[in-house]
Amino acid sequence: MAARSRTVPAWLASMLAWRWFPHAALFSLALVLRVCWVLWVERTGFPFTDALFYHGHGESISRGDGFEALGVEGPSARWPPAYSVVLGGLYWLFGVDPLVGELFNALTGAVTVVLLMLLVERTLDRRTAIVAGTILTVMPGPILWTDVLVTETLFTAVFVGFFLVLAFARPTWGWMAAIGAVMGLGALVRGEALTWGLLPIVLFWRDFSRVDLLKRISVVAAAAVVVMSPWTIRNAIVMDAFVPVATNASQTLWSGHNDAATGGQVYPPPEYFDRFGPEAPEWELESVAALRNDAFEFMIENPVRELELIPLKIIHLNRGDSYALDWVNNDPDVPPISAINVERIGVIADAAYFALLTLTLLGVVTLGRPFWRQPIGRLVATSFLTALFLYGFLYYGNYRYRLPYEPFMIVVASSVLVGVWSRRPGADPAAGS
Repeated sequence: MAARSRTVPAWLASMLAWRWFPHAALFSLALVLRVCWVLWVERTGFPFTDALFYHGHGESISRGDGFEALGVEGPSARWPPAYSVVLGGLYWLFGVDPLVGELFNALTGAVTVVLLMLLVERTLDRRTAIVAGTILTVMPGPILWTDVLVTETLFTAVFVGFFLVLAFARPTWGWMAAIGAVMGLGALVRGEALTWGLLPIVLFWRDFSRVDLLKRISVVAAAAVVVMSPWTIRNAIVMDAFVPVATNASQTLWSGHNDAATGGQVYPPPEYFDRFGPEAPEWELESVAALRNDAFEFMIENPVRELELIPLKIIHLNRGDSYALDWVNNDPDVPPISAINVERIGVIADAAYFALLTLTLLGVVTLGRPFWRQPIGRLVATSFLTALFLYGFLYYGNYRYRLPYEPFMIVVASSVLVGVWSRRPGADPAAGS
């Protein structure tokens, strides 16, 4: 008896052949996973963390009161404004409920999956893009952070979006302005985005003389300044000080350079702040100036300790993704996740991150010049080196700060996996490209 033909149904073949099917499928899966996580975790309130401040600023903005210092009457520029503005708009539309911001995070995380796929498909190939999108979709760390009202999820999306703009960019004045505008937007989410100005230099330095490259980078900088200027002008008016982005960088700097520094986050003792005036914004401006000056003084006077702190900061930077549960499960009343589930989820999250780290380090060694000399390789390498400078020396190591770089670790890991798969016996190297 002849075997029955096993052909793929026409509707399924058409769907699989659809140009955007992998993007739509992984976006949907990423959104479902993140929304389910957000809905499953139910906290009753906020502990004293950054999430409380972002939520508080969002609530203040939704009432039309702008950026107010929490606990002190008066204006503040403690954090960059973009995420709080987003929360303020969402709270104004849907009511003041942290769940609204968490669902926004879930949507943003799912969009980031598609942005990463478009980036990898543009710069490498479709097969690697699908692998990268799949990894980011199920990677525990980015999923865990969607339930916390901090900037990491939004900043990651803008960072990947910036890479995508660079991937499509041409060395024209218009593209330079677009690059600068996205960089300025990123800086309004987190000030570290100002370091993105290195990336167009790395991308275009072979295409122009030094003078012509400087002209184009000047356009990038000018566009970023234009985007940031309304916030900077606001700070000059209400804070009576030049604050380009935010004041929190000074405490971040101090955490990495003081007598009690460990490589991770440390806080000044409560009595440190007793010498500053009680009113806003004077208290904020005086305290950050003191923290900044003390940090620089420590750096100059303790060069040996500064060298000792570098590996400690890198260790703290690369702690497992399970540490996100310290934020997710931090409730002033009853932790929403049981201890046994924290342990189970934490093991999975750490295993996933350290597997990603292993593949990334393997890629650094094995991918070779063909990968690292092409544009995406140069951009990823520059971002990694910038992260090591920021969080291995200038500030301090924090697993939170690593999250925006995980998509680019995934680019490297996906390239390694696809390379291994393509070299298996009998494989067609051109398949899926």
